[in-house]
Amino acid sequence: MLDSYYLQELDEEEKAMHEFNKEWKLSGIQRIFYNNLVGEWGGFGSEVGKFIWPTSVTNTLDGDLAIKDTGNHQIQIFSLEGHHKQTFSYGSENTKCLGNVACTNEGLLLVSNGSKGIKVFTKEGEMIHILKSSKADWKHSYGLAVMHSNSIAVTDWTDGGKVHIVSVDWRMNAVLKTNVVDGLHRPEYIAVTKDDDLLVTEGQLFGQHSGGCLKVIDNDRSIKKTIGPQYGHKFSFVNPSGVCVDGNGNFFIADRWKNNVTMFNPNSTLMSTVVTHDLEGPSGITIANKDLLVVTDCYHHTVKLYKYKQGILLH
Repeated sequence: MLDSYYLQELDEEEKAMHEFNKEWKLSGIQRIFYNNLVGEWGGFGSEVGKFIWPTSVTNTLDGDLAIKDTGNHQIQIFSLEGHHKQTFSYGSENTKCLGNVACTNEGLLLVSNGSKGIKVFTKEGEMIHILKSSKADWKHSYGLAVMHSNSIAVTDWTDGGKVHIVSVDWRMNAVLKTNVVDGLHRPEYIAVTKDDDLLVTEGQLFGQHSGGCLKVIDNDRSIKKTIGPQYGHKFSFVNPSGVCVDGNGNFFIADRWKNNVTMFNPNSTLMSTVVTHDLEGPSGITIANKDLLVVTDCYHHTVKLYKYKQGILLH
């Protein structure tokens, strides 16, 4: 009944894709809810609970959502039900990069803003450190991801584009060592798979450039796969932005030009566009509570939650 309701709003190509995706096995997805909006909050403004440019989102250890509002230079904390809990400022922004927010295994919140340092906050919003070092020379920090080892991965637009993998002593807030992956072009958002591969989007934030794709960096820290700009005969990325991974290894990519979110299975052989309506500039995305896709809808100044799956195949 619910599937039929949402399928009425899909074109013929998406209907065919829906039927095809019922056979997914590798990802554990049995059926997909398209455009199933289950929560939304925000609106334009500078007061509590409002946003100007919500560009990034992460899960906190308490099960809440931390939203980075680049327009207001603030982090706002919400429950999954949309109840505002806290707001704190992280300072100014570099005009070339929108920056990101991420949560460490200890519950600290990391904020990048296009500068050489990553700001470290307690969950109460107290800034306790700026993480920077001569060993970690990121000049234009953008995306952030916390790896399983509690190292961090930072995307950087220096010299075309890099990813810095940074080992940190969190007791001393000191950078221990860094590895650098070159060969990217304006990398933006970044996510980590269960195998510690890195998923990096290359967007078109300021004009038409090379990129428009997702790059997969393996454990040897080399680029092992590029997805896009074209995928098959009928699908392409234009300006991919946020990226995240669910508990089954499926990964999701927002496209702020096409105003949609696409899901791929773990080996990227199957895909489906799971959100196609009522987005304008989707940016940061994450998975919350196992089956909720959270999207910061930048130019609608809102945060939206979608239920994207119905059942699990146990194989």
